[in-house]
Amino acid sequence: MCGYLLGRAGVKNYLVVDASARAGDVWRNRPRNLRLFTSRQFCRLADLSMPDDQNGFPSGEEFADHVERFAIDKAINVSFSTRVIRLFRSEAGFVAELENGNRLSSKTVINATGSNQIPTYPIFAKKMASTVHQIVASEFRDADHLPDGWRVGVIGDGASGRQIALELADRHQVYLARGRVRKLVPNVVFGRDVFWWLDKIGLLFAGRDTIVAKLMKKRDPIPAASANDRQLAVRGVKLKPRAVDVHDDHLLFSDGSRERVDAVIWCVGYRENTDWIALPSIDRDKSLSEHHGRTSESGFFVVGRKWLTCRASELVLGCERDASMVVGLVLKSMQENKVHTIA
Repeated sequence: MCGYLLGRAGVKNYLVVDASARAGDVWRNRPRNLRLFTSRQFCRLADLSMPDDQNGFPSGEEFADHVERFAIDKAINVSFSTRVIRLFRSEAGFVAELENGNRLSSKTVINATGSNQIPTYPIFAKKMASTVHQIVASEFRDADHLPDGWRVGVIGDGASGRQIALELADRHQVYLARGRVRKLVPNVVFGRDVFWWLDKIGLLFAGRDTIVAKLMKKRDPIPAASANDRQLAVRGVKLKPRAVDVHDDHLLFSDGSRERVDAVIWCVGYRENTDWIALPSIDRDKSLSEHHGRTSESGFFVVGRKWLTCRASELVLGCERDASMVVGLVLKSMQENKVHTIA
């Protein structure tokens, strides 16, 4: 989106650097049966809408193709299969060192990698018996991933964990370990996408520092009511409290119970990869979202972060709004310094 907006503003010397082979690959590499929890009407990229039923929920593969169509339709300048391994400062500006040994130079950089990059799992996972097959949610493809009849622990009951548990239930004995209590809301309310209602009542784009946004952030509701506890139990999923440790091939839970497992799927979240950012004023222990797109490093901007400005910031429907804000900051910087940009 940033590349499109820069090009529309007349900037010619920008380059979008993508480690993937194709636009949208980050969505192609997710579970095959994954469905976005925003309907197609909210997956529009600029003026390019998704085809088919606008009230339906697209698959990850479908949205990946949509992203690719957008990149081609808008003739965005992209260098694919290009991974940045280090970003640092030189006297001339920023230098991006690439995996292939080449370097790119720029006075301005937009970090649009997002914050959900590296899957996390608890330290005690390392103690699990080697006979137990362990993967993270991003490595799961579909129910064929595991032999039928296995005992599978799904650790983490966010949207991904619940979808995976539900998909595995017909062919495996599944144990879903739940953490803190979260509000589960339906995808559709009175015939409309729940995000349509959130937009209409002013919650979706409420500034992150407002009272209503702070309440939403604290409650952290997820649209996963179709995989609520009752639905999971009906399908045979055994609901467990928080997983707190392992012993050999057993998962141990906070209520003192334990279950033997053949496989564990860790769905406990992600962290941002900042290992490649070698900039003097960037504190890797702090969120890059603190300053609404700006960072403490002059000329270095971020977009695509959870709660960058509002609840919609991490959703497709909020990307253009935030990207427009950040590109506005970049254009102002470019006018002041007459520079070019890497996104």
